[in-house]
Amino acid sequence: MSEIGIIGGLMNNKNEKGNRLVNLGYQAVRGVAIVAGAFSLIVCILIIANYLQLKAVDPLNSPALTRLREKLEENPKDEELKEEIRAIDLLARKAYFTSRWQIRTGGFMLLAGVALLLVCLKVMSELRPRLPEPGRAGEAESLWRSKGLARKLVAAGGALLLLVALIFTVFSSIELTGRDLFALSRIRWKAREEEGSGLNGEIEPEIKYKPIPEDASGFPSQEELFENWPSFRGPGGNAVAGHDYAPVFWDGITGDGILWKTAVPKPGLNSPIIWQDLLFISGADEDGQEVYCFDRHTGRIIWTREVKDIPGSPGEPPEVTEDTGLAAPTMTTDGRRVFAIFPTGDIVSFDFEGSRVWAKNLGVPENHYGHASSLIMYKNRLLVQYDGAAEAKLIALDAATGETAGEITREVMTSWASPIVVNTGSRFELILNATPLVVSYDPETGEELWSVECLMGEVGPSPAYADGIVFAVNQYALLAAINIETKQIVWEAYDDLPDAPCPLATDRFLILPTSYGVVTCFNAKNGDIYWTHEFDKGFYSSPILVGDKVYLMDRSGVMHIFMAGEEFVFLGDPQLGERSDTTPAFKDGRIYIRGKSHLFCIGNQVEQQG
Repeated sequence: MSEIGIIGGLMNNKNEKGNRLVNLGYQAVRGVAIVAGAFSLIVCILIIANYLQLKAVDPLNSPALTRLREKLEENPKDEELKEEIRAIDLLARKAYFTSRWQIRTGGFMLLAGVALLLVCLKVMSELRPRLPEPGRAGEAESLWRSKGLARKLVAAGGALLLLVALIFTVFSSIELTGRDLFALSRIRWKAREEEGSGLNGEIEPEIKYKPIPEDASGFPSQEELFENWPSFRGPGGNAVAGHDYAPVFWDGITGDGILWKTAVPKPGLNSPIIWQDLLFISGADEDGQEVYCFDRHTGRIIWTREVKDIPGSPGEPPEVTEDTGLAAPTMTTDGRRVFAIFPTGDIVSFDFEGSRVWAKNLGVPENHYGHASSLIMYKNRLLVQYDGAAEAKLIALDAATGETAGEITREVMTSWASPIVVNTGSRFELILNATPLVVSYDPETGEELWSVECLMGEVGPSPAYADGIVFAVNQYALLAAINIETKQIVWEAYDDLPDAPCPLATDRFLILPTSYGVVTCFNAKNGDIYWTHEFDKGFYSSPILVGDKVYLMDRSGVMHIFMAGEEFVFLGDPQLGERSDTTPAFKDGRIYIRGKSHLFCIGNQVEQQG
């Protein structure tokens, strides 16, 4: 054999091996493409089916809930039936937002699958033979054309399916309910009509804040605030008591440790507020709205005042759920007057003697559970988070007169969270939660200091703050730790998140309870989990820090007391003897708890002296 023949044989062998490798590569990439295509097709179908099913479901008015509510109307005192309604309602809401999360996640998975499919098709096109076999040109060309037409039809159908799935994913990501989507559009259009559009369609929020007069007086000092319990979750609304002692033992059934117990005339889910010797709560039912003043030492009701005859107030109360009721927002005080707000939009001020100072109606908030955001003070201003479906805004009222001192339109959806006022060391910030934003305002001027988009769903938990970090959380969204200096999220978490109770933050720890009983303790700086503990009952009440102890009451009225530390150290679980969903108040070594029907004062003289 000549040298040329040998070389030719070697080249042929080499070409054959190369062709086999190319064919193997082609088949491997083709297999991946088939898997990616099938995966994308399945995800497309699931997204479309899930979205269509979601649009047909109303979590608030399911047939099962409707039937149970009808039964409850016939027997309104059936506690087991009420508990069943609560459980089904919670499951319905969880399923509703789980479906939205699945659609959103499916959208990302779909994009990844399509991207992989396109890459595989590109590689296959480079590896695939481009010419038909010799001697069969006519037959091959006809077959090639028919296959090409089939491919185009399949590609067109797949592209249409992909487009529909992506559209549904986008719609699912930006809407919580049809009402909220409509409300957000109304807010934006209203802003455009009143202020005009900025560059790129951006809207500068309107700020109408009257400056606080330099000679303004009549508001308490920071020292006075921390000596009392002036708002929901205490001074500034941040869940930290201004003293180090509280009792760790009592028994509401036997009366041990119970200093007094007083029946409350009307129901309510708001928590007690305290100023010196006086304690205040509100109550409401279909027959009326009331504010109560108690002697916190004896439990005696000093005065009761009806909230009525307010211009603009609706003739009938709005429809609300039992988990919210007609008196959910906690009151607040400036040390001279007390302020209460109701789901009717009525807001009222009384002095400590019970004389009505002023009252007005802010408009009935469009809120499918009922208004629940609590009030808070900054200097001489009463601050109202009024995030309804028809309109969302922050309102500042002059505490002495009730006149509007400022109003800011907010581009957010319905929220049940309450604002907090924190001292960062360099300034005070007013921080609000609502989908999709956590926003910080200057409480003096109304100027927006910063905002972070990180929330979704129906936001119930209020924010928490400690050592330069704001913690915002909502179930089926995320837990975001936001550095207020960089305006960046420094860490996130996604498991065991609350839908009602609020987080508790210190410079070292973040305590996070849930309505189904799981409590997690995080490292506040980096998000590492120190411990997780599962209790028998869930929580609507929020945890409070007293010294180095955490007080957290479950829905059955059992207070769980444990250390704020890197390990779960249990200290006690005294019982109230009555259901409760409210957050306790603390002052002078005593605990004040509003149960379902009674107001309790807890104190132990032996422990207090020790």
